[in-house]
Amino acid sequence: MTRIVALLSVGLALAACSTSARGQSLEVHFIDVGQGDSVLIRSPSGQNVLYDGGRRDDDALAYLQSVGVTTLDLVIASHPDADHIGGLEKVVRAYGPRVFIQNGLPADTDVYDDLFLAVQEAGSQVLPPTARRIGLGDATLQVIPPPGDESLGNNDNSVGAIVSYGDFDVALTGDAEQPEFSWWFANVPELFRPVEVYKSSHHGSPNGDSAESVATFDPEAVVISVGLDNSYGHPSEEALALYEGVGAQVYRTDLNGTIIVTASADGEYLVNANPTAPEVATPVPDEFEEEAAVHSSSLAYDPSGPDQDCGDFSTQAEAQAFYEAAGGPESDPHGLDGEGDGTACESLP
Repeated sequence: MTRIVALLSVGLALAACSTSARGQSLEVHFIDVGQGDSVLIRSPSGQNVLYDGGRRDDDALAYLQSVGVTTLDLVIASHPDADHIGGLEKVVRAYGPRVFIQNGLPADTDVYDDLFLAVQEAGSQVLPPTARRIGLGDATLQVIPPPGDESLGNNDNSVGAIVSYGDFDVALTGDAEQPEFSWWFANVPELFRPVEVYKSSHHGSPNGDSAESVATFDPEAVVISVGLDNSYGHPSEEALALYEGVGAQVYRTDLNGTIIVTASADGEYLVNANPTAPEVATPVPDEFEEEAAVHSSSLAYDPSGPDQDCGDFSTQAEAQAFYEAAGGPESDPHGLDGEGDGTACESLP
């Protein structure tokens, strides 16, 4: 898989905020955030990129702090599902990233509103998710644009990315499903190629990757970001069979914890599936504890009480609050998340 990467005129070069370079290696950290996604990219020249931030808790922030991240150059929110952007508000407030990219479509959720307010207050430059190539010193990040069609829903408007360092490539596709892959392959086929490492789309759900998407990326290794004993049955047998079919080695955050890939420019890479990160106690700011307490006390129903369905709620925000209090997205005892994407009762206003 030998390729030469060149910066295009539409590209954006991110000079490292920190003087701490990574030596001659690119690091890709698939952070264990339970049933969600969060990927830290550390370039050889010292730039730090975070792709998604997991659920609305401290997992992503605590991990960044535990491995010594002091600045973030770029944050990408693949799409506004809570299991992808829930943890980003605290990350943005803690680090104030220079650049922020999201799929450009509105989302009527408290999680999204809180994140976007944090981005505005941080003064981050917000860029549209066009097919731009971003320079990370000797590495590059190719943004894969979403269709921008609201009728396709959140998952099929995921912002994708391919990170390249010499002859090594890693692909991230958010929660893309067949409609988005079809749109990508029809409209921007030049952005796709075989890669060494691939993050399983939509946590290995049966409607995520297809034979076409897996054959296109033809990965040597697949990382599945998934919660232990999750209620969705992820990863599915269908997805695992697809990865096995191309001979890929599969790693899972529910079984291996945080997975770190360290790559050199000649395409060689190592996978640490049992990393030992420093344990850092990360206190939760008082305002978040107070918000959680108020949030719980304002629920219309007891999450551990009788079964509720979407018809019991007036708004999606009300249903989402109840769903998260009941253990979502890792657990959905009331069956409010029909699509298994971390968003409850999407039909409600």
